[in-house]
Amino acid sequence: MKKEVLSNLEKNYSTYSKSFKKIVDFIKHNQSIVSFISINELAKETETSPATITRFSKNLGFKGYPDFQRVFQKDLEISTSQMREFRDEIGTISTEGVLEEIITTNISLLEEIDISKKEAQLNAAIDMIKNSRKLYILGARGSYALAHYLYFMLKELRNDVELMISGASDFTDRLVYSEKEDLLFTISFHPYTNFTCQVTEFFKNQGNKIITMTDKEDSILGNMSDLVMTTKNGGKACTFVPGIVILNALILKFGSEQREESMEKLDKLKIITDTFDIYHK
Repeated sequence: MKKEVLSNLEKNYSTYSKSFKKIVDFIKHNQSIVSFISINELAKETETSPATITRFSKNLGFKGYPDFQRVFQKDLEISTSQMREFRDEIGTISTEGVLEEIITTNISLLEEIDISKKEAQLNAAIDMIKNSRKLYILGARGSYALAHYLYFMLKELRNDVELMISGASDFTDRLVYSEKEDLLFTISFHPYTNFTCQVTEFFKNQGNKIITMTDKEDSILGNMSDLVMTTKNGGKACTFVPGIVILNALILKFGSEQREESMEKLDKLKIITDTFDIYHK
């Protein structure tokens, strides 16, 4: 239901009044907040009025703001269930046998992966990467580790790979030089940061192709993307193992499809690291 609501907002955005657009803009970047914020608080945040928000809700086919809000409350309940499970597990789990339990959980998550579907998505992702002028990789907070790993590996296999870092003073300068032929690879899991959503929306509005690795196809990021690769990362394992496995497959597949060029770059890198004595022997 939430996916349909967000799609409807995006589709009809140009027809809305200035006040309605303020409400839509706030909702897109603060979906979890909408789940519990009062109509008066929302009016204050959007510089509108409770009456305007009521009209906005009815315009979408709801009886009023509470009816509209329930769509997001239901989605938030589903989205946060895994973190609740993780919290509960910390409070009850025995310290004995934790490693074995986490390994078992990760094996189960890997076994749940639809391999044929993921293979098709990897092929599509590689085509998009190969056809792009420049690749931007985006990940913040917990997702930064995955984003940095993808960046670190791919930059050895192709030119023009850029890592977007939250809090870096020059990230806006980097966006100045982005073009429509560039590709954005976003990695983010609930709760999604404003930085990730805003940068992804910038590329979306610019007309760029977007790949997203996330936990839900109909998330705010999934709805802005051309290709969505979902993977689980929550629950008692609170793990990025499935994500790193998929990224490893992407990197190896990309390198093997351009085998000669990849080997040439890696051999050159080996000469450079040896020349400057980078690694301890």
